[in-house]
Amino acid sequence: MVSFIRRNLDASTRLGEVLFGLIMALGITGAVRFGLADAHNRELFIAVLGCNIAWSIVDGVMFVLLSLFERGRRARIVNVVLNADTDQAAIEGIQKELGNRIEPLMTPSECDQVYRWVLDQARRTKFEQSRIRREDILGGIAVGTLILVATLPAVLPFLLFSNPNISVRISNTITLIMMFAIGWWWGRTAGTSPYHTGAAVAGVGLVLVLITIALGG
Repeated sequence: MVSFIRRNLDASTRLGEVLFGLIMALGITGAVRFGLADAHNRELFIAVLGCNIAWSIVDGVMFVLLSLFERGRRARIVNVVLNADTDQAAIEGIQKELGNRIEPLMTPSECDQVYRWVLDQARRTKFEQSRIRREDILGGIAVGTLILVATLPAVLPFLLFSNPNISVRISNTITLIMMFAIGWWWGRTAGTSPYHTGAAVAGVGLVLVLITIALGG
């Protein structure tokens, strides 16, 4: 399973999906606790696990759709270039698709050079309608599996403890620790302070927990 996930998702995607999954797990735990205030742990376990499974499916589908969208962007660029009357018209079309991504990071001359590189590459590319590919499906399955596995530790306390309130607090604590670990890893990968990044990410989760407690969760 680990090799399957690594083969179909890059490191940054894995980090982002796990982090977002943990944040959602915090929200789901609080929401379920509101809706089932008098429920026993077995009911809470089924509810939280069911929500996590549903979210993993939703996020997997979103991964496939976003992959299709990005491929559609490339197809639109090729189509604009192949149908443009002049180089300037083609570059303007490329700018509409890519400008908001690269212009904040580059000087105008650098952006112009990138647009011309894209123009040259697009002219050598045959236009194809974007469609869902096998790697998109595998990536979506990997995303869903990753989120489900990452959020399982947050569900286990509902099986191990009889008091629902204790189970919720332990689940929240486990999730916060995992968020700190993910933030630490992310900071190390990005070249920033691992401890500061870990604390910042865990702080986001802590705020969610405090809000949930304040509302009675």
